[in-house]
Amino acid sequence: MAVTIENAAPCRKTLRVEIAAERVAGTRAEILQEFRKVASIPGFRPGKAPEPMVEKRYAGQIDEELRKRLIPESYREALHDQNLKVVGYPQIDGVEYQPGRPLVYTATVDTAPEFPLPDYKGIPVKKKTIAVKEEDVDKSLDALRDQQADFVDVAGRSLKVGDFAVVNYTGVADGKPISELAPEAKGLGENKDFWLLISSDSFLPGFCDQLIGANTGEKRQVLIDFPKDFPQQALAGKKATYFVDVVALKEKKLPELGEEFAKKLGMEGLAKLKENVRKSLEGEVEERQESAARRQVIEHLLSRVEFELPESLVQQETRSIIYDVVRENSLRGATKVQLEEKKNEIFGFAAKSAKDRLRTSFILDAIAAAEKIKVEEAEVEERIRQLAQRSRTTPARLKAQLAEKGGLGEIEEQILVGKTLDFLVDNAKVEVITGS
Repeated sequence: MAVTIENAAPCRKTLRVEIAAERVAGTRAEILQEFRKVASIPGFRPGKAPEPMVEKRYAGQIDEELRKRLIPESYREALHDQNLKVVGYPQIDGVEYQPGRPLVYTATVDTAPEFPLPDYKGIPVKKKTIAVKEEDVDKSLDALRDQQADFVDVAGRSLKVGDFAVVNYTGVADGKPISELAPEAKGLGENKDFWLLISSDSFLPGFCDQLIGANTGEKRQVLIDFPKDFPQQALAGKKATYFVDVVALKEKKLPELGEEFAKKLGMEGLAKLKENVRKSLEGEVEERQESAARRQVIEHLLSRVEFELPESLVQQETRSIIYDVVRENSLRGATKVQLEEKKNEIFGFAAKSAKDRLRTSFILDAIAAAEKIKVEEAEVEERIRQLAQRSRTTPARLKAQLAEKGGLGEIEEQILVGKTLDFLVDNAKVEVITGS
């Protein structure tokens, strides 16, 4: 088999593969025999028809099977023989085949970039020393109390700031129900048993202010001026009237911070609860410090090495990031019109992010290879166990799902990246600075 290579572009090569006529003929003879065993030809039992008759009837299918078998087989051999690290799938063109002659084709492939590694040991990293203060523990305890709060009915007074109102409402604008004007935002048009924290920045601008002083069972009209930049374009700049029924008034009651509260959370007592909260906060601080160190390592590496990237990977990664950005903004209420207005900004962000991600991945993979950093099967199993626990499924079921979708390789890559970053941080030149 003869292989010639041309550089079509940075990280792209064109391989011309020529498979010897003898090999082609031998493979075709094998395929012909396979067809002969199952050929259905009148007057002959399967496997008994003469070869010329089988050849005549199935020539096109035999040639097609020949290409399907020899091209992938020879392509893999060419990559191995030429020591090419290919990303993605090849583009096969120019297939030439005639009986008795070599089979020839070209394969255009994107290849992994080649680049010299920068010095990656002793990377300067600044690490802040952040102490968990007593007020941090108190804030976390207050958050726990807030999670365990009870909501009690308010009697003998009207609604005030800080209360919760349970309301039914419908809204109209331009003489039409808001649910018709903005059907994609149904919750803005009408709702029942809607819990509303009475605060100036809750729900719609000015909505809660007009409910202050209301009593249970009272009906009120609330007038709203939607801002011109309101996310729902159909309502932007419009005046609306809401008809509101105050169903109930609720007041949040926090549990007392004491021994009973701690035991309710499964702790032996308040002292143990505070100790656990402090340890949890210290763990969060450590995670933030580790993330910051990793970011500094990545930024340092990206600033020290430049290389071209496979265009197909850049396009694929860019599309993926654009999809995520559009999805996140849509969930936040951004309209198609608003997203269209920012399409250039979104594309620019996605393209840069895609290149940074890919460059980081190639650099870390190269460092892992240089340092012989490997991922053990036990590490993959442990990661699957952790993911299964979060997803409330069994490790075996999750592993089967990942295998079906080709996700096991991604899990392995994540672990490899983490181990490589840990190696780089462990070998960094750390400067400890006082933080807050």
